[in-house]
Amino acid sequence: MIIEPIATYQERLPQVTREFRLFKDRVEIDAQWTLGKSHCTAVKLADLSPEPNRFTVRNKWFKKAVMIGSLAMATAVVLSRDNYSLTLHRVAGFGWPVAGLCVVVALMTARKRQFVHFPRKDGRPGLDICRTDPEHFDAFLQEVRTRIGKA
Repeated sequence: MIIEPIATYQERLPQVTREFRLFKDRVEIDAQWTLGKSHCTAVKLADLSPEPNRFTVRNKWFKKAVMIGSLAMATAVVLSRDNYSLTLHRVAGFGWPVAGLCVVVALMTARKRQFVHFPRKDGRPGLDICRTDPEHFDAFLQEVRTRIGKA
């Protein structure tokens, strides 16, 4: 017998896509990372506090993209000067595409995102959900809070 979830929510971030499925006693999370791996887990609702913490976070890829892009651009500019060998001039040409890719990643990750964290009663990591789909986020969040109260 297959039990259908009460509610679902899908979160899409540059490095991971997570699907949350809410059941009467638990939330199942399927995560698929952009760079390949996947992970499935379940969190029991009875272990969670019904009062969530809200916070905003900028994606960790943002600072890395800015740093790598700046280094790639500086390397391309410096190695393009006349006093360097032909080999280094060719290497400098690779700096521009890397810098361009970093600009794209930085633009995709620049905006801060709102997260909601339901802490566990025992202090261990609980359930965190990112607001990537405002249309469905609030309804899913309210349903999770209701189910935690009933668990």
